[in-house]
Amino acid sequence: MKLKSKSPRRIHHRPGFSLIELMVVIVIIAILMALILPALNAARLSARITAVSTEMTQLDQALVTFESKFKSLPPSSLTIPTSAALWSAADRAKILRVWDQFDFSTCGGLGSTSAGMLGSYPGAPVYLNGAECLVFFLGGVNSNPTGPPQFIGFATNPQLPWAVYPANRVGPFFENFIADRLVDLDGDGAKEFLDSLPDQSTPYLFFSSQGKSYRKANSATAYDDFDVHGGPSNPSDMTQIYLGPDGRTPLRDQGYQLISPGLDKLYGIGGVYTDGDELTGTRIGEADNITNFSGGVLRP
Repeated sequence: MKLKSKSPRRIHHRPGFSLIELMVVIVIIAILMALILPALNAARLSARITAVSTEMTQLDQALVTFESKFKSLPPSSLTIPTSAALWSAADRAKILRVWDQFDFSTCGGLGSTSAGMLGSYPGAPVYLNGAECLVFFLGGVNSNPTGPPQFIGFATNPQLPWAVYPANRVGPFFENFIADRLVDLDGDGAKEFLDSLPDQSTPYLFFSSQGKSYRKANSATAYDDFDVHGGPSNPSDMTQIYLGPDGRTPLRDQGYQLISPGLDKLYGIGGVYTDGDELTGTRIGEADNITNFSGGVLRP
């Protein structure tokens, strides 16, 4: 019996992509990436700005709660001297608006180790600028000054509100002061708070009218709300608050201004601003500032 021979199997070879086809595909992918990446980056930036605006709203609410409790906004500058006799009239008035029975002989309990124990004044004057006042008055006393900050609000005793140990306390008014976003730019032990933007190194600014009027930098030597970077002549600081079109009335008059420096970490100089202003020249650094009165960046 004759066996049938098997016919050889036909193998079909699929031709590969030619060099031209590969180059066309690469070009198409590059075009798509060029179209998509800016949209992704814009969406990422928008999300980051929204996160800062949301946090600023939380700070807003904390300030409202503070004002409801103490019938006054926090001040945005304060100098704590080394003895009761050295309090300035202006700084005494700021404290008495918040705690009308504050005991200046004991510095309100600063340094006390138990309820009722007399507090102590610091060995050197402690100057709180606006950024530091935001943390101190919304967080309260720092019970762990040599380690990760632990803010415990204030004692309810109106004479000794800065005492550490009394159990009856009010606050903190803001619970989200994250340790790795707290800095001390001027090295005085008082903390400032950074926003959540990547690699941020410049803190939120806080300017308060405290029922009166905002303070403005008016001296080459005097400390005030604006002196965040270690002294009144530092070019990284703002020189004035944001003003309305009349050039005199602060935006959010009889209130406060919260300002994030934005991605460029620069505050700019401040001054007259109206919605839609084009910020150029010496004010270009302000364009990406995020504020509590602009609903996002100053210049989208």
